[in-house]
Amino acid sequence: MDATSAPSPKHQLPQPRKQPVQARSRALVDAIAEACLRILEKEGEDALTVNRIAEVSGATVGSIYQYFPHKESMIAAVYERILDQESSQLYEMREQLKGLQLQAILRQVFANMIRVELRLRDLSQGFHMRYSTALHLGQWHAPRGSTQEFINTTWLPLLQMHASEVQTDTPELAAYLLGKGLREIIHSAVQDVPELARGDAFLDMLVAMAMSCVQTKTRP
Repeated sequence: MDATSAPSPKHQLPQPRKQPVQARSRALVDAIAEACLRILEKEGEDALTVNRIAEVSGATVGSIYQYFPHKESMIAAVYERILDQESSQLYEMREQLKGLQLQAILRQVFANMIRVELRLRDLSQGFHMRYSTALHLGQWHAPRGSTQEFINTTWLPLLQMHASEVQTDTPELAAYLLGKGLREIIHSAVQDVPELARGDAFLDMLVAMAMSCVQTKTRP
């Protein structure tokens, strides 16, 4: 499968047994997913049992299993809804960033990445860790291409738009470090030291690292 026809990240998550077609079945699946979200947020993953989901959603155990074969697929449905929501907000945020200097843009972008990663991690640390590649907000609605393709269509154009603030003679490398390296750092920090990832110092250091990448000349 080539990069243009590869599935989007959401299709790499555990899938439901079948997709709802009629309005009534869609409402049922939405109620189940909303119940899962409420349980995860208020009671934790250990409380996420089929009986508890049935109690909160009003659905029968049989109807839950009709659409969801296992717990992972139920959690995936929650994550899909969150990332759909966050993806829409991301497009709105990008419009608001127009006209800002590069450092200010990077600060807001990284702050949003940290916030989303923490939100996903807090729901289920294990799920967040197992499916980290699929839970990529920037690529959520895009076909799954190569990492380099993603960077060349997002981060590299950003640096090119702010060429007057970029002082490196290897912008492709800088774009890779921003788009791949710092995302991995954010994901790892959220997993390993979430209390530190929530602090201003972490964001300050990320921005400093990013600016170092775009303002460093390579040695002759």
